[in-house]
Amino acid sequence: MAIQGAEAAFVMLLFSVAFFFARLLLDRLVYKPLAAYLFNRLMNDEARQAKIVKFSESIWKLTYYASVQAWVLSIIKQEPWPLDTMQYFDGWPNQPMT
Repeated sequence: MAIQGAEAAFVMLLFSVAFFFARLLLDRLVYKPLAAYLFNRLMNDEARQAKIVKFSESIWKLTYYASVQAWVLSIIKQEPWPLDTMQYFDGWPNQPMT
């Protein structure tokens, strides 16, 4: 089932708002407190703040890319061709052009 037109625009807007708020909430409630706990309090304040910001950005990237990868793998596991590479060539060279 393909999403087209106004429905696709609505889904895009919904995902962008959801990702914005997910990052905001995770950053404030999880990532920054975790970084403050992990990094030594004896460091000077500027260096510690820079490390906290860098840590929260990096952990957000990890969260995003890991969740997208898990989603892609959950879709791919429903297909027959990941484990049987001979199915890559089924119908070759007469593949329909879409």
